[in-house]
Amino acid sequence: MSESEGNSFNENEDDHVVGLVEYINGQNAEIEQANLILEASEGDSCTYSMGYMKRQALYACLTCTEKDKEPGAICLPCMYQCHDNHDLVELWTKRNYRCDCGNDKFTSQCQLEPVKLETNDLNIYNQNFKGLYCICQRPYPDPDSENTDEMIQCIVCEDWFHSKHLGTKDMNPDDYSEMICSDCTSKLSFLPAYKHLIVTDDPIENIEKGDETEDVDIVDTKKDIKEDKDKLKNVESNKMISNNVASTSKGQTCKLINAKDLKKITGSSFWVEGWRQELCTCSACNKLYEAEGVAFITDQQDTLQAYENKSRERMTAKEKQSEEGLSKALSSMDRVAAVELAHQYNQFKEDLGEWLGSFKGDKVVKVEDVQEFFSGMQARKRARTDDGIPPSFCR
Repeated sequence: MSESEGNSFNENEDDHVVGLVEYINGQNAEIEQANLILEASEGDSCTYSMGYMKRQALYACLTCTEKDKEPGAICLPCMYQCHDNHDLVELWTKRNYRCDCGNDKFTSQCQLEPVKLETNDLNIYNQNFKGLYCICQRPYPDPDSENTDEMIQCIVCEDWFHSKHLGTKDMNPDDYSEMICSDCTSKLSFLPAYKHLIVTDDPIENIEKGDETEDVDIVDTKKDIKEDKDKLKNVESNKMISNNVASTSKGQTCKLINAKDLKKITGSSFWVEGWRQELCTCSACNKLYEAEGVAFITDQQDTLQAYENKSRERMTAKEKQSEEGLSKALSSMDRVAAVELAHQYNQFKEDLGEWLGSFKGDKVVKVEDVQEFFSGMQARKRARTDDGIPPSFCR
């Protein structure tokens, strides 16, 4: 939970407060996002034996790391089993990592899988493993900053950046699918060929006047979705691409133009939904992606959205299993007890709904309000028992 959200639910009326509905919605959104990240974890066993996983939730432990060594990557099960109550850094999700728990980076042994190689040579450790982010190399939340700025993850280097440090205008998260930070955008030679897939409110200011290269159309986020899709479908007809079409050794048609002759994109780049599907996948381009260290760029299952979809499927399966288990448990109960349990559940939902409905508009919920609600429920239950009132289904 962010610092600002933690302070909003406060007994002191002079502090910043929010309405109950707004507070609950914010908490539910955070819980849902956390569940989507954690649910896709591979069971209760250390993921080390699965090798360098395509994507997984990871942590770094500062408690078990020697001062002269970089923290290692810890999988979710090891975080729970081996590093409980330690000083941990949450890394969200990262691609192509193998669990380091208990190897040469740590002062403690892994309890789930003690036998491991001393190092995982393919793991890449950036500043996030020390709890630092962005070009400003600050922690999040920043204890020295009064304002909490939204952070966005680059899909290439997977570092997190403050929106004010992206070298571009603030973007509405609903207007783009993925972001590539300024450094990564400038390093990837093929990106200028796909500028028509960038979301922006203004033309990209990196093509100088008089440049012989014709600029491609930029997707305008203020235009409707149908126009955007039509542009994507007609990309092959663009003069800049059609004049630079090449054929690979396998007879495939290459979408990529001679990107080295184009001006690099300035600042971070924000990409439309489904942009990865538009990238060329001919043999020559695939070799280029591999050479530039982004072979994952055309993998639709690499995205965070695909990872979260996997989590949703698991959560749905668990909910179905839970419902089936509840139904089975009720069917095995004495009929009187089962009916009474169902009545109590429905009564709680009704009481809670009425209570929540009383907090309308800007009315603030206080700790004592919550305590009063549950105290009232207990009092009604005791009164009902003391008076010998029979269950509702017997009335």
